Amino acid sequence: MTRGRRFSMTMTTKAMVLTAIVFIFLMMMVPVYQIGQNHEYRIRIAASQEKIRQLEDIQRTLESEISIARSPEALIDNVVQHSLEYNEIDASRTVLVAKV
Repeated sequence: MTRGRRFSMTMTTKAMVLTAIVFIFLMMMVPVYQIGQNHEYRIRIAASQEKIRQLEDIQRTLESEISIARSPEALIDNVVQHSLEYNEIDASRTVLVAKV
């Protein structure tokens, strides 16, 4: 009867098997890494698009406030709020400056 045979490998064979196992593992990890990177880029793009939408909303709000502030009604409101006097300037009190 033969008891279990021992299978012996040379050092070169062991190195080749270990290299093959590491290579196969790395080949399986490449798609996982790419999926992770793709997900991270999609999150960054979505965050950037949301920031752009927020900035566009702020821009529209500011443009609206500026146009309202330039209206005659806003001028009258500012005069009333700050207790300012509004004096109409007649032509006799003006000085004409011309550049020749």
